[in-house]
Amino acid sequence: MNLSLFLLGGRRMRADAASRMDVMNLCLQNGYTYSDFCWHDDGSIRFSMPLLDARRLRRDCRARGIALETVGAYGLPALAWRMRRRAGLVAGGILAVLLIALSSRFVWDVEVVGNEHLSEKEVCAILQKCDFGVGSYIPSVRVRALENRVLLSDGRIAWLSVYLDGTVARVQVIEREMPPDEGVPSNGAKPANLIAACDGQIEMICLYRGEAAVTVGQAVKKGELLVSGIYSSEHAGFRYTRAAGEILARTEHTYTVEIPLSYREKVYGEEKTQAITLNFFNFPLKIFENSRKVDAECDIIEKNIGLNGTGQRELPFFFTRTYARTYTWQARTRTAEDALELAYGELALTLGELSARAELLDRSDSVEITDTSVKITCTVVCIENIAVQSEFEIREAD
Repeated sequence: MNLSLFLLGGRRMRADAASRMDVMNLCLQNGYTYSDFCWHDDGSIRFSMPLLDARRLRRDCRARGIALETVGAYGLPALAWRMRRRAGLVAGGILAVLLIALSSRFVWDVEVVGNEHLSEKEVCAILQKCDFGVGSYIPSVRVRALENRVLLSDGRIAWLSVYLDGTVARVQVIEREMPPDEGVPSNGAKPANLIAACDGQIEMICLYRGEAAVTVGQAVKKGELLVSGIYSSEHAGFRYTRAAGEILARTEHTYTVEIPLSYREKVYGEEKTQAITLNFFNFPLKIFENSRKVDAECDIIEKNIGLNGTGQRELPFFFTRTYARTYTWQARTRTAEDALELAYGELALTLGELSARAELLDRSDSVEITDTSVKITCTVVCIENIAVQSEFEIREAD
């Protein structure tokens, strides 16, 4: 079906065996156009006609007493007639057309290039502070003024260019090269020492800045000074810096995991939708809200439902469904074997986090099973960096 036929509409007609020849003759005599002609076993025929020709043919058939039946309608007029009692759908369709038409005047996406240390999200956050980002009204954007605001608002950016390519903002960034750390940090950061995060015995010192206050083989306690952020010199006096480096030490950690045999479990029931919100760029529009309160205990959960554009980039509009999920607490019991498996599972997660920052040297476990719980005590010996920065204030002498 072509566009003009859809906009003007049409009818599906039927003539029985006795009147089919008279109907076809009227079409030929008056030049009425028809299509999709079908001949049925009972001798009847069916065909489609544009709406105006169908009305004229019905009028001619009534004047001559020829039987003709309308069996269907198609096109925009028929669709509008079926939707006449569904004002919400019609209004929604009109609103969707308007939103699509208006969307070309808003920023859909921000692409950042040239950044090395700053992430794309950090650059977009800086732009947001300067009132620019996804959802910005393109005609109101003053590019040069925006670029100046960004340069003044964040010292990490040396140069920035914003180019509006349709609904996409292409941002090119050149980051400022920070000066070396000499004396009091020039970026405004406070000087700092390195102190011990936990007890340990020093195995290796990798010093970047500062003066070491410990030696290899020395035992240290948590909080003890490892590297000083103060340089002392007979000729230059004192200089301050942010001490940096790695102090590797042999440490020992003890972890305890206890799993009860009796417990309460949250059993979820049905989900009840509380609200549905359309987030179009930065404008939320609530399209459904359930004002009835949920009597039972429930969790309120928000779930974003969006679409991906080309290149799997998220489009700047999505639905947010807020729903209540009711639940009840039910008593449960588990066997000692199941509890032991759970305990080792939790312990494995803990040790996995430790192994990401330390080298494990030795491990010993002890298991205690009682009538109420299963407990695992694990002692681990490892090599890890125990140095953490601790800032301090500089006070001028009176």
